Amino acid sequence: MRLLTLLACVVLAVALALGGCGGKKQKAAENYRFTFVIYGTAGNPFWTKVVNGAKEAADKIGCSVDIQYADNDATKQNDIIETAMANKVDGIGMAINYDDAYDELVKKCLEQGIAVVAFNIDDSKRAAGNSRMAYIGQDMESAGFIIANRLINDGKLKKGDLVVCPVEHPDAVYARQRYAGARRAFDAVGIKSEVLNTGGVSLEDTLNKLTQYLLGHKDTDAILGMGGMPMEVAPQATAEAGMKIPNAGFDLTKQIATNITDGKSIATVDQQPFYQGFLTITQLYYNRKYGLHPCDVNTGGGVVDKTNVKQVLEFADTTR
Repeated sequence: MRLLTLLACVVLAVALALGGCGGKKQKAAENYRFTFVIYGTAGNPFWTKVVNGAKEAADKIGCSVDIQYADNDATKQNDIIETAMANKVDGIGMAINYDDAYDELVKKCLEQGIAVVAFNIDDSKRAAGNSRMAYIGQDMESAGFIIANRLINDGKLKKGDLVVCPVEHPDAVYARQRYAGARRAFDAVGIKSEVLNTGGVSLEDTLNKLTQYLLGHKDTDAILGMGGMPMEVAPQATAEAGMKIPNAGFDLTKQIATNITDGKSIATVDQQPFYQGFLTITQLYYNRKYGLHPCDVNTGGGVVDKTNVKQVLEFADTTR
């Protein structure tokens, strides 16, 4: 029943965004204004797809969306939210990448009648931890469990093996939840694992950090890339370290898809970031227009591997 409800929300949101069967935009005179806060940096290719979704929704509906980047700084994100409140925007989309960092401001927004929808990352306690109206994004822990089991099976891992789990921001909610799910799978069969902090600076920096780790830990038996950047560079880091070990992980870029096509990566879990942007703006708009309450949507648990990777290659760096 819960799945059917979520699917209904998605179908309704998309149908409304397209203006019904005719696909007409809403009147520009409404000019609702929304602030969309990316907690990371503009240089991370993952956010391109989220932003494309938000902009496409705004264009189809006929509203304004202000894209802001917090550069991985919770204080800066709070400043952006405070500015949006002062400007009396109609709604805010934001990632809750750290528990307790934004609770008070979100509460103030709602008290002032400004809708808040979380996307990409939610409070680890969900609605019990933050009063945001809904969460649109991946169920991180279940996705971690799914892909870790895939790595175990296809990578032929066994008891006593070591898996390194590189991730851009180890203390962020997404990293902790993904690792919790992965570790549950690893612990069940006696596989050791540890998290590697690669930062979110650039692909080059991520490659260097992962390569240096592997050179210093030749006993590593596999890589589980817990974010798009380490997942993308995992095959190259393995080659530069002179090793032959399997890898799998999260997120999707054209390079990740190519790695899977070429047999350099086993599989990845796609969280469909385009939906995270598109549905956040869509739900904020219809909350403001009709008072419809935003609803949770799990945007990603699907695994991309050799059997279906061709379907995503064309749009891998824009919408997929």
